[in-house]
Amino acid sequence: MNATFTHPEGLTVRKTFWVIDPVKGLKKTDLSKDPDYSGRVEFFTDDQKHFSLKLSDVVKKDEHQFCFRINTNVEKERWVGKPGVQLRVTELHVEAPEEVTEGETADLTCNTTCSLTDPTFIWYKNGRPLTTKTIKNNQLHLQTVSSEDAGSYSCAVGGSQHLRSTAHNLTVRYFLRAGERGRTEIQIKQSMRMKAKQTTAPIHPLKTSPVYT
Repeated sequence: MNATFTHPEGLTVRKTFWVIDPVKGLKKTDLSKDPDYSGRVEFFTDDQKHFSLKLSDVVKKDEHQFCFRINTNVEKERWVGKPGVQLRVTELHVEAPEEVTEGETADLTCNTTCSLTDPTFIWYKNGRPLTTKTIKNNQLHLQTVSSEDAGSYSCAVGGSQHLRSTAHNLTVRYFLRAGERGRTEIQIKQSMRMKAKQTTAPIHPLKTSPVYT
């Protein structure tokens, strides 16, 4: 955020700083001394009376009116530049179907209203980064959806992984095959687990007892 300032001749500027949501008659707090902004703000100025504010790790609650404050050598000669800068913070959000049938394809989109320059999007499933799925621009493509694709999906922009979108839950509807009609989902899953257990059961060597003659 940038600002320029001028002041009447004969005055000396003692201090310049930024404030948020200034109210007439109330003390203006230096933003760099605010506990919510300590370590996240930097002030810059030059001889041409340009002044700027750099705010790091921006979050939704940073939406405020940011104004430039000037204190001079005369107690009553203090000013706040208005209207200042009204900061709007937009969050990432995932657009995707709520439910997908097994065998279909699904596209999840990471959207934001911010103008980003050549961003890299990172996708997460159940809190863990996804590396095995197809990611193109801001879309995650799920080819031939299976029950393993069900879960909670979120996204972030590279370099700001700590600012993830709100999670989106994707449900995968099981497709009933021939012979499974009339059976409940629980019965089908139990049957699948039993088959998997039988297939992967270990083969034990045949035990024999000694024969004495």
